[in-house]
Amino acid sequence: MIAKSIIDHPVWGKIVVTRNPRARRMTMRARPDAINMTIPVTATAQDIEKALEQCGPKLLQCRQERQPIVIDSVYRIERENFSFGIELYNGDKFTLRCKGRCATLLCPEKTDFADSRMQEWIRKVIRRAMTRAAKSLLPQRLDVLAAKHGFTYNRCTLRDVHTRWGSCSNRGNINLSIYLMLLPDELIDYVMLHELCHTVEMNHSDRFWALMDKVTAPARAKVLRARLKGYNTDI
Repeated sequence: MIAKSIIDHPVWGKIVVTRNPRARRMTMRARPDAINMTIPVTATAQDIEKALEQCGPKLLQCRQERQPIVIDSVYRIERENFSFGIELYNGDKFTLRCKGRCATLLCPEKTDFADSRMQEWIRKVIRRAMTRAAKSLLPQRLDVLAAKHGFTYNRCTLRDVHTRWGSCSNRGNINLSIYLMLLPDELIDYVMLHELCHTVEMNHSDRFWALMDKVTAPARAKVLRARLKGYNTDI
């Protein structure tokens, strides 16, 4: 069972720790507001401290370099399957308009975009719009890929998670991050095929990668995996 906890570390600040039964090693990722760690269930507090001593300085540097962009009237998200923008108008209400997978937030002209609470609220609105767009695309796309390559799975759930693009349980339940909407089509398919292959091979063995090469013919699995590392879930 996956368990999450938050550590307020005196040196490294906020750390979000996820204990995952499937994790075989520690992985860490810098977020603007925290360090995210995924660790095996057997990892101890001493293991966490040792990993932070080794990687903490680099992670803090990454956090400083990836401070969130200030969202204002010129802010835009333009992706293959999702777009978001802000329009100012002479009024006093905020209105989110969605047309297909395109979303526009109407904001009063006097909106204070420098207010941190406003920034947090707008990001929540973006995630809401992204979730709506994801519901219209991702489950259907997963069905198409499963049918094309002869996979079966139990159910698909969309989640607002930053730590991973997707996951597959032992029961064949597939979770997909709504942030897949920020990826190009080819990498969306790669993530979905990765999780579908886990319905057959619940590890990253040679057999798993051979199956991935088969469904991403001509043998492009690791090329696509390398491309995926260049994307993140920041908005």
